[in-house]
Amino acid sequence: MSASKSRPHLVLAGGKTGGHLFPGVAVADEFTRLRPDARVTFVGTEEGIEARVIPDSPYELELVDVSPLKGGSLINRASSLASLPGSGLKARRLLRRLEPDIVVSLGGYAAGPVTLVAALAKIPTALMEQNSYPGLTNRLLSRFVDHAFLTFDETADHLGDVPTSTPGNPVRRSLLEMADSFQYEAPEAGAPFHILIIGGSGGAGSFNRHIPSWLSSMGELAARLHVRHQAGNGRADEVLPGYADFSGQADVIEFIDDMAAAYRWCDLLICRAGASTIAEVLNLGIPAIYVPFPHAADDHQRTNARSVVEAGAGVMIDDSELDSDRSRNLLTGFMNNPVALENLASRARELGRPEAGIEIAESLLELCGA
Repeated sequence: MSASKSRPHLVLAGGKTGGHLFPGVAVADEFTRLRPDARVTFVGTEEGIEARVIPDSPYELELVDVSPLKGGSLINRASSLASLPGSGLKARRLLRRLEPDIVVSLGGYAAGPVTLVAALAKIPTALMEQNSYPGLTNRLLSRFVDHAFLTFDETADHLGDVPTSTPGNPVRRSLLEMADSFQYEAPEAGAPFHILIIGGSGGAGSFNRHIPSWLSSMGELAARLHVRHQAGNGRADEVLPGYADFSGQADVIEFIDDMAAAYRWCDLLICRAGASTIAEVLNLGIPAIYVPFPHAADDHQRTNARSVVEAGAGVMIDDSELDSDRSRNLLTGFMNNPVALENLASRARELGRPEAGIEIAESLLELCGA
């Protein structure tokens, strides 16, 4: 397992959620753009989003059986600990078969055994951490890997002595290409106002329950609103009744396939504060209201959003403040003040890191001598 082969082999381990997986896909795309002869393999679990996404991509997929150490009952966690030696042996066999030149942890528990075994076998290793406060797997792996690629500078404080760089969070090339020609323009006061609501691919229960009543209670301003609300797979029917008394226009959609078009359409985004969503919003320069998921591990979404808010590139409300006087006053202010929206958009665009994917890909090629 060395870089002596002329064809470099990149293994990206982890996933489960889009927030972990899609930055890895963005890096894989840039890696193969730089080295068209490269081989890329993703390692994940059958339950993760990678099992649905990667088979439709140009990349290989290996599925492993790994249990999470965090969350769940005490019995489940004890069972997970007991299974670690077996997971390590499976990871060792997998790496011997794949012969990678470099292994990268994307985060998520599936990344742990593969990246750790690779590091112990002296294969070049790295991790990509999307969040301001790193997840458990990457915190543990930081003691063994050769480099950590970060989205936020402050993340380094939680990763020990591992060498770090902060290229940002890689974004899909389709969105970067859109960003090249996109310039946000706020609607004039009194004009129709487009709001895009995204709670993640599975939707967000609190968004589905409370945002329709929030927007319906906007008084005369509600008639100006045109809403696209991503409810989540199989959840549109539970959201539609909430807009029954809404005087504006509401399109309730289970899943938005063309996010680039949706971003281009909106005047204001209401979303969670996952690192990948934030990266996309910043690269495009879109004003957003971030509503951190209150049950995210280590409350990392709140930390993510705070970094953006403190830079003047977005605003944040608590999940408990949906359909509150504060949320209504905030939206009223945006609808009546196009300058405030454009200031947020401009500051967001300044924070975007469109070169993140290619910077990481170049560094990975250097790390493995390819």
